[in-house]
Order: sequence, then structure tokens, then C-alpha cells
Amino acid sequence: MDDNLSEEPVSVQTNVAEQEAAEDQADSFNEDDDNVLSGNRKSTESKSLDDQQGVSDQLEVFRQQWHNELQQQLNPRSRGQSPRENQNETAHAKSNQNSNLENEASAYFMQGMQAEDDGLLTEAIYYYRKALQLVPDIESRIGLMFTKVPRERARQDSESSVELKESEDLLTQFEKLRVKEKVLCVPEYEQRMVHIASLPVELIIYILQWVVSNDLDLKSLEMFSLVCRGFYTCARDERIWKKACEKVWGVNLGNCKKFGSWRRMMIERPHLLFDGCYISKVTYIRQGEQSMDSFYRPFHLVEYFRYVRFFPDGHVLMLVSPEDPLQSLPKLKLRNSKAQGMLKGVYKLTDHKVACVLKRVKTETMAHRYKRHRQAVNQNELEMTYTVDFDLMPSGRRPNAQLVWCSYAVSSVQKSTGEEIISNFELNKRTFPPLIFSRVKSYSALSNEPLL
Repeated sequence: MDDNLSEEPVSVQTNVAEQEAAEDQADSFNEDDDNVLSGNRKSTESKSLDDQQGVSDQLEVFRQQWHNELQQQLNPRSRGQSPRENQNETAHAKSNQNSNLENEASAYFMQGMQAEDDGLLTEAIYYYRKALQLVPDIESRIGLMFTKVPRERARQDSESSVELKESEDLLTQFEKLRVKEKVLCVPEYEQRMVHIASLPVELIIYILQWVVSNDLDLKSLEMFSLVCRGFYTCARDERIWKKACEKVWGVNLGNCKKFGSWRRMMIERPHLLFDGCYISKVTYIRQGEQSMDSFYRPFHLVEYFRYVRFFPDGHVLMLVSPEDPLQSLPKLKLRNSKAQGMLKGVYKLTDHKVACVLKRVKTETMAHRYKRHRQAVNQNELEMTYTVDFDLMPSGRRPNAQLVWCSYAVSSVQKSTGEEIISNFELNKRTFPPLIFSRVKSYSALSNEPLL
């Protein structure tokens, strides 16, 4: 018993000790949990404080930047550079970039030229392509980059020597300058190819004969003379103007002493113009058919055009058509035109009088397919001949640019009987207004024969 009694307190004490130890351990665990929770709270609170501090710093920086921008807008000079200086710097940077690209493209282009001169066409194409990819218009810029020929002093001397006296002739002065300089003309820029000034004068005169051509395109010759003094003297060559006068007046040419030169004869003497067409527009009102309603009376506005074109070889074409000039003028380009309603004939110029004899052109639609029908038609066919006389007059400041109607008649001959009927038209300015010359560039676009 005693032993039992003595053992129970020991067990009770051990149980109590174990309980106290468990409680102490639980308390320690609770303290650790409290420490962890308090640490988390402190870290969360510190993070929120840091975030608030960062937002406030950002707001302060934004306010400062905004304040600086407002001050710069109110006072642009307070900034380091003005807007104009910034624009100038930007433009300068762009120009430097463009100049670098242009220099690189020029280098490629020059390499292509060198390769082309050496016969290496594949390499030349490669370099040309590289240059065009950098600067598309490098070819035109290369021409401007060439240095001018150092002839400024000679040019100044020649220009100062052209202070002409009123009594001296301009052509004579230009010929003297050409003899003095020993060249026809001077190229303004250096040329890789042979310049036209290297050609002999006789060859240039022959080229000008092709420019004037057999159609007497004297307008192009005058435009050629406006290029330089050398071309001016070539365009005033008497051989060209004499051949042109012979083409216009033929056996009635006469002598040029009265006018001083063949060119003055061409300018002052009345002659027809060949690089275009004489055109007139006719408009009148015609009463229509009477309707059953007496209150309604129809009227028609009739409008048509007359075209007359002369050729230097003595041929003339006349066309009456309701079509506007844009559609009708191509029909008169060729001498052998067979347009519907075309009249073809010859003319003669005497002083300022022009006499024309024309006949209607037979078109394919007018011809009959079978011989039996042709014989029946030929027995009753009328051969009509038109006779027209014009008076050549100036139009404003343009000489020889107007044709005034003098007479217009048609002769009808019956082929079966030989009977002739002549009808004269009544001329007035309403139905036969004057024809005004209009230049047509397509007529002289090509030259078939030189002026011979």
C-alpha cells in the first residue's frame, strides 16, 4: 500500500509536469503566431506607406514638369533653344541626311557610268539600280552637279560686245561674233557626248531643211533661232529662205532686192499658211415643220464648219462638216484623203487673190459593185466642179491669217448630153463668214521630205 501510495503522487506530479510543459509549448506557439501576424502587419503597413510615398513623388514630378512647360510656353526665350532654332536644326539634319544619300547615289551612278564605258553592262545596270533606289531622279541631278565650263570671262566679253547701234544689222553682228569666237555655239555644261556645235555648218543647214520639210514648217525654224546666236545665224541662211520662196511662188518668184532678203520677202509678201487649216463656223436658225398646234412653232439651230487646207505643192482640200475641229482636222492631214464630203483640187496665188478649182472625192461607198449598175449610173451622172475665189487678208496682228469669200460657183455637166449648168452662191457674212487660220501641230509633227 505504501508503495502504491508513494507511486500515485509521482504519477500525478509527472502528469502535472507534462501538462505544464504542453501549456508552455502552446504558449510559445501562440507567441510565435502572434509574432508572425504582427510581422505581416508591419510589412503590409510598410509597403502601403512606400506605395503612398512613390505616388506622391510621381505627382510631385508631374507637377514640376507641368509647371516648367507652362513657363516655357509663356516665355519661349527661357528655354535653351527657340522653336525656330529647333526647326532649323531639324531641317539641317534632314538636309545632311539627303546630301549623304545623294552623295552615295552619285557614287553608285558614277560607278555605273564607268562600268558602261568599260563595256561591263551587267555591273553598270547593278550600279544604276542601286543609285535609283536611293535617289530616283539622280540622273537629272548628276547633270546639274557637273561644273560649268569656265568661259564666264569670254561670255562677258561677248555679251558686252552686243551693244549694237541702231544702224547695224543684228545678223551681221552675230556673224562677226561667231567668226571671232571660231565656234557656232558654246555648251553651257560639260558634255559626255559630242555637242551639236562640233558639226559643220553645212550639216546643220541640211538638218534645218528637214525641219522646214516639204510642208514649209517655218514656225519651227523660227523657234530654232531663239536658242542662241549660232542657231540664229543658221536659221537666217538665205539658201533655206530662197527655197521656201520658190516653193510658194514658183515661176512668179521675182527678185528679192525690193525686200532686202528672201526672209523679208516671205514675211512681207502675201502668201498662204501651210502648217494649219483655215476654219469658219456657220450658225443659223431654221424653221421646223408646222405642227397641228398653231401655238407651237418649232425652230432648229443649225451649226456646221468649213475647213480649207492648202499644201505648198498647189493642192487644196475643202470640207464642210457638222463635226467639231477636233474630229475633222485629222481628215485633212493627208493630200489623198478620201473622207466623206471632201473636195479636192488645185489653187493659184496671185498677189493676195487665191483661186481654187475643186471636185468631189469619190469614196468607196459611192462606187457601185456591179458593172451593170455602174453603166446605168454613169449615163445620168453629173460631173460637178467647184470654183472658189478668196481674198487673203490679215486677222488682227497676224498677217495672211484670214480668207474672205469673193465668189463661189458650181458647174454641173451632164455626162450623157454634155449640158453644163453654172450656179452661183449668194455670199454673205452669215452663211459664208471669213475663214480664220488655226495652226495644227500634228500637221508638222513628222517630216517626209527635206526642203529641196
